[in-house]
Amino acid sequence: MALSPKLIGPSISMITGLITSTSMSFVGLAMNYGFQPDFAVRWLKAAATSYVVIVPLLIMVIPRIQRFVMRQAGLSTR
Repeated sequence: MALSPKLIGPSISMITGLITSTSMSFVGLAMNYGFQPDFAVRWLKAAATSYVVIVPLLIMVIPRIQRFVMRQAGLSTR
Protein backbone atom coordinates (compact mmCIF):
# COMPACT_ATOMS: atom_id res chain seq x y z
CA MET A 1 0.00 0.00 0.00
CA ALA A 2 1.55 3.24 -1.16
CA LEU A 3 1.01 6.43 0.80
CA SER A 4 0.20 9.54 -1.19
CA PRO A 5 2.93 12.19 -0.88
CA LYS A 6 0.26 14.65 0.32
CA LEU A 7 -0.41 12.41 3.32
CA ILE A 8 3.19 12.03 4.48
CA GLY A 9 3.24 15.17 6.64
CA PRO A 10 -0.14 14.58 8.29
CA SER A 11 0.75 10.91 8.87
CA ILE A 12 4.00 11.85 10.59
CA SER A 13 2.11 14.41 12.69
CA MET A 14 -0.52 11.87 13.74
CA ILE A 15 2.03 9.21 14.69
CA THR A 16 4.28 11.68 16.50
CA GLY A 17 1.25 13.14 18.27
CA LEU A 18 0.12 9.71 19.41
CA ILE A 19 3.52 8.84 20.85
CA THR A 20 3.94 12.25 22.47
CA SER A 21 0.47 12.58 23.94
CA THR A 22 0.30 9.09 25.39
CA SER A 23 3.79 9.05 26.86
CA MET A 24 3.73 12.57 28.30
CA SER A 25 0.24 12.22 29.75
CA PHE A 26 1.25 8.91 31.33
CA VAL A 27 4.39 10.36 32.93
CA GLY A 28 2.68 13.57 34.04
CA LEU A 29 -0.29 11.77 35.53
CA ALA A 30 1.84 9.13 37.23
CA MET A 31 4.10 11.75 38.80
CA ASN A 32 1.35 14.12 39.92
CA TYR A 33 -1.56 11.79 40.65
CA GLY A 34 0.06 8.43 41.30
CA PHE A 35 -1.31 5.04 40.39
CA GLN A 36 -4.77 5.39 41.88
CA PRO A 37 -7.57 2.91 41.04
CA ASP A 38 -8.95 5.21 38.32
CA PHE A 39 -5.53 5.87 36.77
CA ALA A 40 -6.28 4.19 33.43
CA VAL A 41 -9.47 6.18 32.85
CA ARG A 42 -7.80 9.46 33.76
CA TRP A 43 -4.78 8.63 31.59
CA LEU A 44 -6.87 7.77 28.52
CA LYS A 45 -8.88 10.98 28.93
CA ALA A 46 -5.70 13.06 29.27
CA ALA A 47 -4.06 11.30 26.32
CA ALA A 48 -7.09 11.83 24.09
CA THR A 49 -7.35 15.49 25.03
CA SER A 50 -3.67 16.16 24.41
CA TYR A 51 -3.81 14.26 21.09
CA VAL A 52 -6.63 16.50 19.86
CA VAL A 53 -4.58 19.56 20.81
CA ILE A 54 -1.14 18.46 19.63
CA VAL A 55 -1.87 16.97 16.19
CA PRO A 56 -3.10 20.21 14.57
CA LEU A 57 -0.10 21.99 16.08
CA LEU A 58 2.28 19.38 14.68
CA ILE A 59 0.65 19.59 11.25
CA MET A 60 1.54 23.29 11.21
CA VAL A 61 4.98 23.05 12.81
CA ILE A 62 6.62 19.92 11.37
CA PRO A 63 6.86 21.18 7.75
CA ARG A 64 8.52 24.39 8.93
CA ILE A 65 11.00 22.48 11.06
CA GLN A 66 11.74 20.14 8.16
CA ARG A 67 12.40 23.06 5.79
CA PHE A 68 14.64 24.76 8.36
CA VAL A 69 16.70 21.62 8.96
CA MET A 70 16.99 20.92 5.24
CA ARG A 71 18.26 24.47 4.62
CA GLN A 72 20.77 24.16 7.44
CA ALA A 73 21.99 20.91 5.92
CA GLY A 74 22.33 22.59 2.53
CA LEU A 75 19.74 20.34 0.90
CA SER A 76 16.97 21.36 -1.44
CA THR A 77 13.53 21.65 0.14
CA ARG A 78 11.81 20.76 -3.16
